[in-house]
Parts: sequence; C-alpha cells; structure tokens
Amino acid sequence: MFKYAPPADVDDLAGRPSRAAFLDDWHAAIAANFADEIANLPPNNKLFFSEVATPATSADAPISWNAFPLSITRDNPIDPVARWDAADRLANVDRSPDKNYKIPMPCRVQDEYCEWFAYRQTLNGPITRIVFTAEAPEYWIALAGHDFDRVVELYRQNVSPSVQPDELELQQDIVFGDRVLKAGTYNPYNEWNTTKGLIHLTHPANTLGAEINLAARATIPRRDANGNRVTDVRRFACASNFGDPNRSSDPNIGIGVNLTAIPAAAGAQVQSITLANPVALYIDQLAAGTVTDAGGTPLSGWFKIVRGVTGRGLMAVLEPPPASPFGLDKIHIRGRALTHGGQVADRIQMVLYGKTANLGEHTPPLQRCIMHCCCATAIPDVGKVNLDHNPVADICDPVTSKDAFPELIGPDAAPALAAAKNESGATVTKLGLTRLAGGRDVQ
Repeated sequence: MFKYAPPADVDDLAGRPSRAAFLDDWHAAIAANFADEIANLPPNNKLFFSEVATPATSADAPISWNAFPLSITRDNPIDPVARWDAADRLANVDRSPDKNYKIPMPCRVQDEYCEWFAYRQTLNGPITRIVFTAEAPEYWIALAGHDFDRVVELYRQNVSPSVQPDELELQQDIVFGDRVLKAGTYNPYNEWNTTKGLIHLTHPANTLGAEINLAARATIPRRDANGNRVTDVRRFACASNFGDPNRSSDPNIGIGVNLTAIPAAAGAQVQSITLANPVALYIDQLAAGTVTDAGGTPLSGWFKIVRGVTGRGLMAVLEPPPASPFGLDKIHIRGRALTHGGQVADRIQMVLYGKTANLGEHTPPLQRCIMHCCCATAIPDVGKVNLDHNPVADICDPVTSKDAFPELIGPDAAPALAAAKNESGATVTKLGLTRLAGGRDVQ
C-alpha cells in the first residue's frame, strides 16, 4: 500500500516505540491535505492527484528557485549588504487564538522555504557556523506530539547541547494554521529555533501545507482579458490565487506545475501531476566555486547536507572541515569576506519534485484571472519592484496606483469578479507579519 514518507525519508524515530504510530499519522495528515486540495479544485479540472489513489508513472521532475528572498532583493537592488542585513532581521507573527488580544511570535523574514542562522561566539563577532534549513514546521510539531524527548535530543544534536525541555514548550495556546497548539506542547517559535539558533522553518508561508496548496491551484490554467493563456511566470502568479508573486519560489513552482501538467505547445498531451513522495521542499545544491579562500581558490567540504541527502537536503551547514587551519572568518563568498548568511543563501538552489501520470484527463478550460497585481503609478518597470496581490474585486486605486499587468483582467473586471465568486478557495491570506528589531514589514 502506498504511504507518504517523512521528508527526505528521515527516520528520526528508528528503534523507538513511537515510530509506527508517528509514520501512520504522518501519512494520514499528508494524504488528508492532498484530498482537501483536490476537493477544492474546479469540477472540470482535477489534474492534481494523490498517489494514495493512483501511482505516478514519470521520473521526478525538479522545479527549482533561489534561496535568497527575492522580495528583499527588489527592496535593496543596489546594496547587497543592505539586503543581507534586512534578511537577518526578525519579524513577529500574531498566533493568538482570540481576536481580542495578540500573541506575537518571532519568525524570520526569509520566505523562500529556506531559512538560516549564523552562529557567532560574541555579538557581532565573526561567524563560526551557518545552518540552513528547509524543514517544515508541521514535521516537528507532529514529531513532538509523538515523542517530545526525541525532539529534545535532536535539538541538542543539531542546535545546542544546552537545550532544556521546558525551553521548547509553549507557555500559552497559539494558533498554527487551522489548529490550536496547546500550552505545554511543542513551541515551533522557541528561542532555540529563532533568536538562538534554528532547526526548522518559521516564516508563516514556509509550510508543507502551502506547498501542496500552491501545487494544486497551479494546475488551473488562466486566460487574460483577451482570451490568451497566461504563461509568463510572474503574470501567472499575479493571475492565480496561490502564494506570493513577489517571491522566487511561488511563481516558479506555480508555472512549473502548470506547464508540466498542461504544456503550452499545441497538441501536447495533458498530464495529471502530483508532488513526489516524500513531499517536501529541499535544499538542492550550493553553486560551484561559491566558497573560496582569500586568494580565490575554491574550498571543498565546507558546505554539507547534515539532514536529508544530496538533492533532497533538509538541513545544511557551512563550517570548517575538521582539518582546516582556519575558520569562516578567513573565507570569501564570491570574492567578498563572509559577513552574512545571506551571502551564501544567494548561491543556494532550492528544489521540489513533481511527478506525472496520464490518467486520461481532458485539457481543462482556461479560467479567468482571479487575482491581479497593483503597483505605484510612477513605477516604469514592474519587474523590478514588489507588487500588491489583490482579488479582482480590489481594483487598483486610479489616483496612486496602476495594474502591473493590465491585460490580465482588462478595463472591466466585473466578469472576472463573477467567476471569482464561483471558484472555490478564491482568497489570499494575509500573513500579518510585523517588524521586530528593525525588520521590514511583510504581508
């Protein structure tokens, strides 16, 4: 029987009595997530499928993007140090289960399904170690629910031997997705995963649920106001009700899924598509020649996957090999001395894997654009700025803003609005991040 495996097939509970129940529950949770997303697709488009129902037949199809937040790069196009600084600042996300008060939780603004933490022996001192993670918070919440003691062990192995169990526990109930995490259970925003280190993702958009949602909705082909299919990567993200068009990940994943399932070439065979098991976002590779000594000679063995495997990395570390006569304070990244984790993230490729099968589905009809993007009227090149992603009902302010891609919904958005009301799940959730320690606002 088909069974969804943990990300990268990690076996954190090998030999422990909690293992069997955890693996069963993990499979059930992922399968249910797939089923919900499939059920919410339009009735004339069921190209997204789960291997619980039918097996995929193709080889893995990689879809890749860059690990450094593209939105931060657009905000700081000239000064790389400014964008590396911006990426290192924390934000807060409200996780209160009660609208009458807020429970701010610290999180990173690194929103490309890759987050990092630079370890230093002294405040503002040289970096001694950088850890990068692509691990979903859902996995760690589930793992802690079955074996909290093992989670403590893994924190001590991967973050610090000083981690104490009570430091990983919630002090009050919080909301996470559509569930409430109770006081006394695992806290995904604990200090060892935010201000003092990291082990899994914290940005509210960096979840497995978001990945599955994005892939499912991306199978809906869109047409602009002129009836032409939308195949440009950012226009498609603006036109669709998934993710954030300002990221590198979401638009590339979306168009990759869409064009794999429904190729743009005339007469091409439509394919049903799914996310390859194990379902996860992965660290793929660091660009060759990224790490060098001061003289520019490439250094090998400094960047390595420590959880997962090559091509399916969950956690990677940049640190000196055991025999190295010098530390990170002496290395260069693309000709510059290492001062920020973002320098390395700029050179990391992320990846997810899709798989296809010919399940006899017909080519689905093109759907009207359900979303669009606005920007300031004075901006000449919309490709270089971050955009506001809005439902078609929210027309751009005619005085201060303009439609970034006016052809998507045309001058009369009423028909698109009517279509939007009939399409399931036609909303984009605002993430509600607020600044902490000088970080940029993110929504």
